[in-house]
Amino acid sequence: MKLLIVDDEKLTREGLVSSIDWDSMGFDEVKTSHDGVHALDLCQTYRPDIILSDVRMPRMDGIRLAEEVLARWPDTVILFMSGYSDKEYLKAAIQLGAVNYVDKPIDPDELEAAIKKAIQQVDRKRQTARLEDISRSRTLNALAYALTSPDEIGEVKSDQFPFSPESMTSCFSIVIQIYDDGYYSIQRNAERIDSGLDGLFNRMKLQRLYTFREPTYVFHCFSKKEFTEQKMNYFSGLLTEELSHTVKKFHVVIGRVVEGYGELYHSFSTAIINLQQIFFQPLNTCLIYSHIPGRTHFEELKMLVSEDEFRHSLLEQDEKAALAFLSHTLDKLTGSDYILPNQARNLYLRLFDILESAGTSLHISRDNGLRSRDIWNEISSCPTIFELHQLILSATRDFFQSLEHTETQSSTIYMIENYIASQYSNPSLSIKAISDYVRLSSSYICTLFKEKTGTTLNQYITEYRMYRAKELLSDPRNRISEISENVGYNDSNYFSKLFKKTFGLSPSEFRESL
Repeated sequence: MKLLIVDDEKLTREGLVSSIDWDSMGFDEVKTSHDGVHALDLCQTYRPDIILSDVRMPRMDGIRLAEEVLARWPDTVILFMSGYSDKEYLKAAIQLGAVNYVDKPIDPDELEAAIKKAIQQVDRKRQTARLEDISRSRTLNALAYALTSPDEIGEVKSDQFPFSPESMTSCFSIVIQIYDDGYYSIQRNAERIDSGLDGLFNRMKLQRLYTFREPTYVFHCFSKKEFTEQKMNYFSGLLTEELSHTVKKFHVVIGRVVEGYGELYHSFSTAIINLQQIFFQPLNTCLIYSHIPGRTHFEELKMLVSEDEFRHSLLEQDEKAALAFLSHTLDKLTGSDYILPNQARNLYLRLFDILESAGTSLHISRDNGLRSRDIWNEISSCPTIFELHQLILSATRDFFQSLEHTETQSSTIYMIENYIASQYSNPSLSIKAISDYVRLSSSYICTLFKEKTGTTLNQYITEYRMYRAKELLSDPRNRISEISENVGYNDSNYFSKLFKKTFGLSPSEFRESL
């Protein structure tokens, strides 16, 4: 909080500064001035919260100073100092809304009480201003939100805007999606982004409104001049640069330019459509709307990517071919405008399944981390195709590194795994049944299996059944209760609990994610 002391007597000013513990009262700065003219000039830069002013001063008295200050900065609180002969002045001071006055000579205790009362008034004014700002912000957010809805945009009137929308030649929507780990509330993020871009909007002479449609932030921009393609390219570069000072990881999409606020929904719609393609762009980039005529369908990935090629390279233990396949896959996905992000995510999920299946076939130790990871959550959290590519690339390299260190398993382990593969649908499958099959004691095969594979025999049986269940869930014709029985569980509720524990999703949630 800031205080300005105004008095034409130097000894009075110095005495007031030294006689009160201003720090303990919450003042960060205390400045002084010798008359009203100088004090008014100082207020231009200093902007005090409270002014403690003498009433009678040369050049400009305290009453005139208060009139000028309150006309320009109405939240300022005025406190007067007066002598006995200043009563007429004080009547005018009260009419101005001065919070209080103290008699000269100044009593420190009386002054402190008056200052505390002034501080309370400052706090009330600040609270009122905050509530007014919140109310105004909510009103403008609601207006910006209505401009994104075809059902509501027709009800929007020009007098609801804080500027004249009829004078605007070009309008367009900006959609921003951020991926920062340190996540504030969506309202706070919107305020941060708006504040960070304020300078850019002013330089480009753009009026704007903002709102949020979680998880995106929407800015509607209004220009009095035509926004050409060249100007948009220039603006998008500056927008990306400025935004990087506020948030770490983001994507921006700009919709097509329209003529007037009544068409803004079309600009917003084009931005949302193109937001699908931003997944295939590097982080911290901006995609400007471009119309692609004839886009009525999206590519089938099976026509672009041969998953069998990846499976073959893994089973043949050909690391070079596997990595080349992943590189070519990335090139194909980023070179097409007809792929949806969820298509790509589901493809990479299937590639992880192939990696896991190949690991089982090649007897890679289960402690390599493939089975224990919540792959779908990792895939879903990737903001772009490039992070997704790094995820599968890292797992594939780990696969071949594990392959190099995997010892040839004993014939007993091989027999156990083959038996489980043939009997996993049998509810009676147990360690005792396996023990009888390989003609070894239960305790011995449990110890041997754990030593050789890094997991317990019961864990392996459960995981094998869960991965078989996941394959069956990909076919919508298979009912969940039937899948439960097909993988050896008569109780479908128990099966669902095990599935969710293994993959982090219930069977129905997993099916919906495909």
